[in-house]
Amino acid sequence: MRMLFSSRKPVATIVVLYVQILVFVLGTAQARGNGPDSTYSFVYLGDLHFDKMSHHDLEWVKANMPGDMQQIDDYVRNTQEYTPGLFKRVQTAIESSDGQIKMIVQGGDLTEGLCGRAELQELQFKDALETIRHYIPKTPFIPAKGNHDITGPGARDAYDRIMLPWLSHECGQRVDSASFHFSKGPDLFVFFDAYHNNNLDWLEKTLKENSHRYAFVVMHPPAVPFDARSSWPLFSRAKEKDVRERFLNILGANKVLLLTAHLHKYGVVVRRTSTGAFVQFSMNSVINSPKAPVKNHLEGLKSYGASLVELEPEFQPDTRDERRTLLEREKPSIARFEYADFPGYAIIHVTDAKISADIYLGDSDKLWKTVSLVPMLDN
Repeated sequence: MRMLFSSRKPVATIVVLYVQILVFVLGTAQARGNGPDSTYSFVYLGDLHFDKMSHHDLEWVKANMPGDMQQIDDYVRNTQEYTPGLFKRVQTAIESSDGQIKMIVQGGDLTEGLCGRAELQELQFKDALETIRHYIPKTPFIPAKGNHDITGPGARDAYDRIMLPWLSHECGQRVDSASFHFSKGPDLFVFFDAYHNNNLDWLEKTLKENSHRYAFVVMHPPAVPFDARSSWPLFSRAKEKDVRERFLNILGANKVLLLTAHLHKYGVVVRRTSTGAFVQFSMNSVINSPKAPVKNHLEGLKSYGASLVELEPEFQPDTRDERRTLLEREKPSIARFEYADFPGYAIIHVTDAKISADIYLGDSDKLWKTVSLVPMLDN
C-alpha cells in the first residue's frame, strides 16, 4: 500500500493546522456559551447574621441600640445551633455535585454587626470566615456587602481590612471595593455595593463593556418591593425617583438576573422597564428552627399589591399608607410574582438553555420546588 504522505513535513503541517482549527472552534464555542465552562451551578445564600456574644461591646449596644439586644440573642443562638448544619449541608451538596457547583454566592449581612468597636467587628468577620472555611474548605465563598456588615463604630473600615482581601482571594483577582465584577465562563457576575459605591455610571459601563451570555447582579437590598417592607428597596425614597428609574432601566436593558436578600423572605419578581425586563430572586438563610415550614406562600399577579402590607401588620404602622402606595405604584410593571416566608438555600443551575433554581428548606436536603428563571423574561 502506498503511503499517503511521502515525508513527515506534510503530516506535521496538517497536525498543526488541525490543532489551530480545533482551538478556533473551541474558542468560538465558548464565546457563544457552548464551551466546557458554560454549564455549571452555584449555591445562593441569603442573610446569615453570623454572631457570637463575644463579638459585642454590650455596654455600647445597650446605650446606642437597646432595641437590638433581642435580635443579637437570637442570632447568637442561630449561629451556634443551626449555621453549622447549613454549612455542612452546602458542603455535602458540593461534594455530591461531581464538580458542577463552582462557588457560593451570599447576598449580604454575612455578619450581625453592631459590635461597638472596630476590633470586635474585625473579630466577627474573622470568626465568620474561619467557620466557613472549616465547613467548606475549598469552594469559593463570595458575599455581597450588607447593611449589618457595616453597622457600628469602625465597621466600615473593618469591612475593608478583612473582607476585601477575602474577596480578592476568592475571586482570584484584586478587589478594592464592594462593587466589583468577575466572569464565570461566558457569564458576568457584578457585585453592587448598595451603601457606598453605588455608582450607576460604573454599573452601566461594567454591564455594557463586558461581553456575556447572562448577567448576574448581586446586591443586598432588593430593587423591587415584594413584601410588607416595600420602602426597603434600593433608591426607594421619593427624592431618588429619577435615580431609581435609571437603575431599573439599566437592569432591564441587560436582562439581569438580580440576586438579593435583606428582607429575610423568598421572592421571585419579573419587573418590566422601558428598556426590557429583569428577574429579581431573593432568599433568606437565617435558620432559626429544626423545621422550616413554608408560610404565606403567594403566587400570581393577583397577589401583588397593597395587600402585601398586611403580611406584617405590626411593622411601622406610621408608614403603612406610604408602603401601600409604593406597592400599588409598582404593580403595573410586575410581570410575575411569587413570595414565601421560610429560611433555606438555593442551588442555581446555569446552561445555554436556561437558569433554574432548586429551592431547599432550612438546612435540609428537602427540595421544595424548582424555579425556572430565564424563561420568565419572556412573560
